[in-house]
Amino acid sequence: MNKLSPEIEALITTIVYLNCRVEAILRLLEDRGISLESKEVDSKTRSIHSIQGSVMRYQISCRIRDPDFDIK
Repeated sequence: MNKLSPEIEALITTIVYLNCRVEAILRLLEDRGISLESKEVDSKTRSIHSIQGSVMRYQISCRIRDPDFDIK
């Protein structure tokens, strides 16, 4: 496998972290007897993305260019 740039590594790390975070939240809800339908989650995701997507993109792009990037 080719060596990836620090920016791509940071982006991959961010994606994996966020995916794990979503999975953790869904599991915690399920442990408490709260089940969410996939369509509901997708709908809310699209809604949030349409409102906050550009701001989040900017924040992530700044974060992955930071030479001291780390998931905290």
